[in-house]
Amino acid sequence: MRQKIKQWLIEENLFREEIDDDATNFRFVFAYPEEHFMEIIQPSSKPDMIMVAVTTIVNPDHIEIMKHLPPPQRAEFIWAFRCILNNFFVDFELAHEDNVLERFSLSDILYEDGVSKDALMRTVRKVWKANLQAIWILQKEFVGSDTQKDQTEIPSSMYR
Repeated sequence: MRQKIKQWLIEENLFREEIDDDATNFRFVFAYPEEHFMEIIQPSSKPDMIMVAVTTIVNPDHIEIMKHLPPPQRAEFIWAFRCILNNFFVDFELAHEDNVLERFSLSDILYEDGVSKDALMRTVRKVWKANLQAIWILQKEFVGSDTQKDQTEIPSSMYR
């Protein structure tokens, strides 16, 4: 499965690097879309499964805005954020000490008997679309009216 998946990523011009990791059979970093890095991981403990994952670090400016919100408003935002992510049918983890979102990880899995190039690319797109929605929510909620109001793209330096 390792070589097949790596070849598909190369064919689609997505593959960037392979990371050595003792906890995995393989771990590929790829760009989808360009300059937005995601991973495909096969845990050592699960040789019949792969995971497509992305972790996003929240913009420090947005974190500062969240820190100054009243605690009930922060809690309400985290609950709404969870519910929106849950609609994408992806797994997620939120790092949110005191209900201030610092980063989040999104993932979905495929089992070996369901791995095809089509299934893999559909899973990549699903995880990316959930990530993009999350980024847009953060921008909508925490960008001031006079900052980035004309921006139509996500700067690559803002989220990784």
